[in-house]
Amino acid sequence: MNRESIFEQKQAGTLVLAAFLTDTFIQPFGRQTEVLPARTAILAGALQFAVLCVVTVVYLRWCGSEKPGPVRSLLLCGALVLSIALEVIQGERFYNYVMQQQLAALLFLALVFGAAYYGAFAGVQALGRAAWPVLALAAVSVLVLGWSVSGQMQFSHLQTPATNTAALARLAFARFYLPPELLLLPFLCPEGGKGRSAAKITGAVFLTNSLLALLGEMTLGSAYTSESQPVYTIARLGGLSVFRRLDALHVGVWLLLFLIKISLYFAGFIKLWQNLKCCKGHCPYWLALGAVLVTFLAVWNQNEAAAMAIQQSLLVLVLLAAPLNRFLKGRRNAP
Repeated sequence: MNRESIFEQKQAGTLVLAAFLTDTFIQPFGRQTEVLPARTAILAGALQFAVLCVVTVVYLRWCGSEKPGPVRSLLLCGALVLSIALEVIQGERFYNYVMQQQLAALLFLALVFGAAYYGAFAGVQALGRAAWPVLALAAVSVLVLGWSVSGQMQFSHLQTPATNTAALARLAFARFYLPPELLLLPFLCPEGGKGRSAAKITGAVFLTNSLLALLGEMTLGSAYTSESQPVYTIARLGGLSVFRRLDALHVGVWLLLFLIKISLYFAGFIKLWQNLKCCKGHCPYWLALGAVLVTFLAVWNQNEAAAMAIQQSLLVLVLLAAPLNRFLKGRRNAP
């Protein structure tokens, strides 16, 4: 692998990591019913991390360096359209949850779609370059967050709920989420080494989640599990010297991660659709916007759990399509 390919692989990994980290800071309102105690969350998260690593590494090996077939591309395009619609809904709710000045849903939609369209038009490599400084800002945000509440943290606040393997396995299964950005890796970076990148990305997200869970419970105690946006609650409590309210700065960084995630999904849809060679020019961009807008209107204030189930089902089919395609190709090439 030459230096240019290694650089592209690092850019793709950075972009996927930035997208994957978004849910760490902006807690999805509809994906899970409650925030778990730190001990339970870390143990259940370790099981999820292990399963997700195995699944994605095997998937990436099956994909190899071949271009995706039409079936896999269409399945992933459908999953990305649903993912964008659901993420925009969550982002709009989070924005209006943390900001005193409410923003009309139509205006929020126009701003997010405009930024995502520009990001997708700039291309995956440009998004990868933009992800580096945003990730650096996110790391600084975590450090400042811990520093700002260091005087309020106490080890005695940590809860010790009873846990057993069966209960942890049930929790890990119930909360298991297959992120679309990991399945986009073979299309963002066709060269090798993607399995190691996926494992590192998943491990970084798991460690960040664990760190923030400990920080939150050490700060809030038993009240931690009753918060719908625990990281934001911690940000509101923290202050440095005369700077008593730093939450707006943290929220700004998290929303940048959110925009990168939406832009990545848009760019992934366009890249996959262009590989199908169904249309040329700006047509895939307008198709992406139209499909997402229709899906957004269909899902808005409706059964989002059903939409999430459909999205996850499409991603599972994408996983299964990779070994099936390899098997059929082997049968055709067999003497």
